[in-house]
Amino acid sequence: MKILCAVDESEFSLWALEGVGKLFRHSMKELVLLHVVDPRILKGGGARPKKDEPSTKDISKKLEAAGQKVLVDRAHRMDVILSQATTKPFTALKTVLVKGHAADAIITFAENNQPDLVVVGSRGLNDLPGYLLGSLSRTVLTHGPCSVLTVKGQFDVPVSVLIALDGSKPSKFAANRVKEWLSPDAVTLQLVSVVPDMLTDVSQKVLPKSRLKALVAPLRQQAQESLDQYRELFLKEGFQVTGKRLQGNPREEIVEAVPACHAQLVVMGSKGLTGVERFTMGSVSQWVSAYAPSSVLVVRH
Repeated sequence: MKILCAVDESEFSLWALEGVGKLFRHSMKELVLLHVVDPRILKGGGARPKKDEPSTKDISKKLEAAGQKVLVDRAHRMDVILSQATTKPFTALKTVLVKGHAADAIITFAENNQPDLVVVGSRGLNDLPGYLLGSLSRTVLTHGPCSVLTVKGQFDVPVSVLIALDGSKPSKFAANRVKEWLSPDAVTLQLVSVVPDMLTDVSQKVLPKSRLKALVAPLRQQAQESLDQYRELFLKEGFQVTGKRLQGNPREEIVEAVPACHAQLVVMGSKGLTGVERFTMGSVSQWVSAYAPSSVLVVRH
């Protein structure tokens, strides 16, 4: 597994690093720490510097030096995190400094280097040595070429992971990625599948209750079958897992399930069912990433 982690000096960046170590230490083979220096902050108002003020070139060199210092510090912290494992995993650790707009630079680097996962903090610095991660996490999630983990806080091991299932191929792919990427020793799993009730919202005034029940019944059956299938799969792999079927608006139900399940991480597919099933996981994933109080991993096929 190859991971790209955007870093700066913020605590969110450190939480992201810690999360990578706690969640993926058993599957991670290569980790790239990426720091972006945005040259736009040097432009200011366009006025020439005064005689005693440092030139733009001097400031640029200082920014690059500060960025390299950040990378050295974060690489050292990552070494410490990995060394705490009973058996230290083999992970190739690389550091990269690039210039450009933070979100664009991360996306371009990911497109060129094809990691399995991009990790960003939900917020970051907004001063000269760093860059604002808060605004870029949504951009990376929307336009990034691979799966994206948005870290919003610290993780406690075992990490309580909520997996949203809807029976679609992307949803199944996300569940399979959890099985491949995460270790039973590091996480506990809670599966949820939401039966959308939008059909009843439109039809309740014209259709009898028996007909409405007949329309929803296949969705309930599909949700339960998906829960049973993946609960059995994860149990065979040694995971501690529970499952629960919910009903309502998928994005709202998933967000509300996070505190109810004490979940630290939500895992979702990047797209889901469309059309009559009304379970569009693509829009749901962005909503959950924005409003869930926990970190969110959106798995892209």
